Amino acid sequence: MKRTNFRLLLMVFPLIALLTGCYPDKIDYVDEYDIAGTVYDEGADFSSYTTFHVLDTIIHLTDDGEDDPNFSREHDEYILNLIRDNMIAKGFTEMENPDSLNMPDLMLFTEALSSDYYQYWGGWGGYWGYYPGWDWWYPGYPWYPSYPWYPGYVSSYSTGTLMIEMLDTETYDPEDHTADMLWMGVVDGLLSSNKTNTRTRLEKQINQLFEQSDYLQQ
Repeated sequence: MKRTNFRLLLMVFPLIALLTGCYPDKIDYVDEYDIAGTVYDEGADFSSYTTFHVLDTIIHLTDDGEDDPNFSREHDEYILNLIRDNMIAKGFTEMENPDSLNMPDLMLFTEALSSDYYQYWGGWGGYWGYYPGWDWWYPGYPWYPSYPWYPGYVSSYSTGTLMIEMLDTETYDPEDHTADMLWMGVVDGLLSSNKTNTRTRLEKQINQLFEQSDYLQQ
């Protein structure tokens, strides 16, 4: 099911660009750079919707359609349960097994993508040159030495972006396979191999998406 709310999409792309491009050169603690942002259709009456369903697979946005090697699938169920819990807390009722004859009011998709960043830190090679002096009484200095023990290095880090999209199933067009997007939440942060830390950060940021969406209430 594709998304078609173009007004909302015009707000989504700058949001993603902002969230994924605001990291400083020096990174000390990964959780300091977690960011959560939301956009929504201001014309939507969310109180008119009662049921929802969360797609049970997180879609990895990769060039070849395969799983992103930067992401582990071990957090998928945890993420999807966080989304379900927040929707239920907002007063919506989950429809666990929808079909074409019995669809929920809202369908939620979760997508993920990663980005790798590299930065070169140049070394200092000394002053290779000759200072000619001011005049005959100050003859100047010969060649300055270089310092090969400081050659420079390359640093890198990876970020992960999680996008939660909420679609209005009433607007689904079976010919174009499109539907209007009502709300989108984006979480961006540095990827970490620490499982406990990752889950704590995910819980905090996904909860924040729904907390700051006070209009999202049945």
